Amino acid sequence: MNAKLFKFIRQSQGLTQQEVANLLGISKTLVCLIERNKKNISDRVNKRFRESFGAEYVDRCQSFLEEK
Repeated sequence: MNAKLFKFIRQSQGLTQQEVANLLGISKTLVCLIERNKKNISDRVNKRFRESFGAEYVDRCQSFLEEK
């Protein structure tokens, strides 16, 4: 999971940074820092993200971004 994938999925779902923060139990500031690649995504946040959006969906989005 990287910043580009994190932001791509958030935007593809039509969610604001605040909505994703609430979903993952983190601050909006942390979401912003992750998306700007200023903060690493912790294992806990990565796990919650994959559980929230679905691991298969996250993997498909990652493959799509790698092809671009």
